[in-house]
Amino acid sequence: MKDIIKQEIIAIYFSSKQRYGSPRVTFELNTLGFKTSRITVAKYMKELGLRSKLSRKFKVTTNSKHNYLVV
Repeated sequence: MKDIIKQEIIAIYFSSKQRYGSPRVTFELNTLGFKTSRITVAKYMKELGLRSKLSRKFKVTTNSKHNYLVV
């Protein structure tokens, strides 16, 4: 049973472009019918070496509303 859950965790993790952490992976597993807790999923993810990638928010760096001459 552990191996099946670990395979599902890996599948969910990579299908989400490595963005999902243990809470989202737990939610996906529960919707698929696997009854697991977030703590268990976090433990398995740590064993497998899976960490969620944090995506940066888009920051606008261009200031179009200026009074300078445009070349």
